[in-house]
Amino acid sequence: MHNNIQSADRVLTILSAFRNEGQEYSVTELAAALGVHKSTASRLVTTLASKGFLERTPANRSLRLGPELGRLGLLAITGRSLMQAARRPMEMLAAETGETVNLAVLDGRDVVNIAQVDGPHIVGVGTWTGRRTKAHCAANGKVLLAFSGKDWRSLVEQPLEAFTDSTITRLETLESQLKRVRRQGWASNLSELEEGLHAVAVPVFDAFDYCRAALSLSGPVYRLPAKRLARAAQLCREAARLITVALGGRDWEEVTQA
Repeated sequence: MHNNIQSADRVLTILSAFRNEGQEYSVTELAAALGVHKSTASRLVTTLASKGFLERTPANRSLRLGPELGRLGLLAITGRSLMQAARRPMEMLAAETGETVNLAVLDGRDVVNIAQVDGPHIVGVGTWTGRRTKAHCAANGKVLLAFSGKDWRSLVEQPLEAFTDSTITRLETLESQLKRVRRQGWASNLSELEEGLHAVAVPVFDAFDYCRAALSLSGPVYRLPAKRLARAAQLCREAARLITVALGGRDWEEVTQA
């Protein structure tokens, strides 16, 4: 256990040594910073480089920070800024429509609701923050599948589980819906997750045109009937555009039509 803790401490010391943009170190310099033999530093550096946390420069084989640290840093920064950017547009959308607004992300094969703003109605949809749902039966899930940039089949559990009589259980039907979602820019849910619950959802993009989250609007069928979904989706798109722009992304329409 002591050796594991010592190795972890040395790894963190190596990474913390990089304090300025473009900074590079040789193995000898890192060994001196750690106070260890060069062979020990070399083993640690090799492991970090194999995982993408460090990389060797082509010119002199010195070490610099690798792309994996950039990826993790982007996730940490964007995760915080996403919530900050989304809060006000979500509040405005809930106030304008009177319905519940949720922000969700994909975690493995589950959709996780990370933020919610309730409308003023006494009868609502309950608290969804922190809840996990399956992507194939939710409007936000369909959006995340359609705009994930990955093979959507790898992001759903098969066979598709039925939650109501309206739940999509055929892969061919889901594929057809996802094509429509990509084409029209929004997804719907008509009692597919819960009886009497309707929803629409749209994608939220970041500065890299990556679908960072799905913004959804949901309510009971008598307040959000099928004929109102297109208008609800348009309002969601306007809110999503504000969030996307706040994250440094391009105009919402440019991304979805690219």
